[in-house]
Amino acid sequence: FYHIQFRLYEKGTRVKTFSPDDLAAYSDVMAETAGILKNPDEAWSEGKNEVRTGIDERIPPGKTGEILKLNGPGAVRTLSLSVEAGNMDNALRQNVLNISFDGASVSQVQSPVGDFFCTAPGINPYTSLPFTVNDDGRMTCRFIMPFRDSVKMEVHNYGKEEVHITGYALSCGYDWKEGKSMHLRARWRADHHLVASNHNPYDIPYLVAGGRGVLTGAAAMLMNPTSVPSSNGNWWGEGDEKIFVDNDTFPSFFGTGSEDYFNYAWSSADIFAHPYCGQPRNDGPGNRGYVTNYRWHIIDPIPFRERISFYMELLSHGPVPGFSYGRIMYHYGIPGICDDHIPLMKEDVQLPPLPEKWEPSGYRFCANAMFYQAEQLTGMNRHMLFMEDDLWAGGKLLAWKPVKENDELTLTLPIVSEGEYVILLTLCKSPGSGSFTAKMNGGEILLSKNRETDLYAPYGTLSRSVQAAPLKLTAGKHTITLFNTGKPDRFIGIDFVWIVKR
Repeated sequence: FYHIQFRLYEKGTRVKTFSPDDLAAYSDVMAETAGILKNPDEAWSEGKNEVRTGIDERIPPGKTGEILKLNGPGAVRTLSLSVEAGNMDNALRQNVLNISFDGASVSQVQSPVGDFFCTAPGINPYTSLPFTVNDDGRMTCRFIMPFRDSVKMEVHNYGKEEVHITGYALSCGYDWKEGKSMHLRARWRADHHLVASNHNPYDIPYLVAGGRGVLTGAAAMLMNPTSVPSSNGNWWGEGDEKIFVDNDTFPSFFGTGSEDYFNYAWSSADIFAHPYCGQPRNDGPGNRGYVTNYRWHIIDPIPFRERISFYMELLSHGPVPGFSYGRIMYHYGIPGICDDHIPLMKEDVQLPPLPEKWEPSGYRFCANAMFYQAEQLTGMNRHMLFMEDDLWAGGKLLAWKPVKENDELTLTLPIVSEGEYVILLTLCKSPGSGSFTAKMNGGEILLSKNRETDLYAPYGTLSRSVQAAPLKLTAGKHTITLFNTGKPDRFIGIDFVWIVKR
């Protein structure tokens, strides 16, 4: 696969050709830029003339709270918020942020608070150039928000519990120029109860707008309820992005798949964050569960004079009913721009639940797989317990809590017929998870390059599968023995074991 990108300039535009001498001439600027990209929270310091305005508002269920109001001309350079609530996943989705510039009758920004900061559902820490989400729940936006007369920020609570919103806004002076200055616009939307399909794809509209502006980024927040546990089988993003600019009759941007648009490939389930792209949440196994992707058009902004239409094709590996597709497009627009946004209602911001007590099923890579719940393969003892959550097959995870190094847990795996097999263990990665090595029938089985499988993850809880090299096995019972290599206060969570005959 490949992309060819080029930029058209207005006739008469002076463009300086790159020279190797520029590397030395601009070395200081490059070093400063690299520092900002690496850690914008520290390297992008407050300006001398910026004003910090504190935010502290409690919002009861069904009520609207004003968290900020400033008079202009000016600009909000940084917005940083924290939300306190009993159920953070629901609170971050069911509390809707509205930002109105210059007395607009319809807010230019409307989004669930968490989705605006691209952490959804819950707090999923990451750092990018325009957004940061910290592990303590602090969410920061660095997209500048200019205004001529005023800016007002409100949060409406569609949830069932009171929320406490704290934080601050950094504002500065701004020379507003009529016909040139633009407002930030970002409007979240979601379609629930979709049927993702490999035969009947359709284009999901992210933004259709008329007017003049520039597109600066997009994010997707999905709930993929597939029962297939492998990325080669449960991938949702084979569809192409199609971006129509101005008078296009064919898209100016026509991509090769969602994964390429969001700047990764091969349906990766990895958690990653870079200055311009990232995947702060992907539950797994594979690409199942809640998934969040972002991509910023900062070094490649997309300007438009008359209109912009952005669609992402929904094309999955197989049919998946109950698919939920949330998304948000960030752009700037000259006052007077209009778009196809429909104001959010209470039903829109209900967090779609994962299917209850799902069971893995075979398709594509795992088409002929046999699946076994961990408790089917080992006896229960006082060092084991069940952890319940709809993330896990059957609604529960077997958690083994070894008491010392080299403690053993044996799984007995039935093999129906002789042949070559791939064995996979679907496991829990979390802040409380430990590490282990494994042997099969007394011989070493390599589940990782370092011969040790480390299940520690600094944030959140993930379902991940580890795969052994192909093995030739005879019919009958075979044993997989796990040896604890982690600290005694850690646990090893085993959801299910599956075998694929080659």
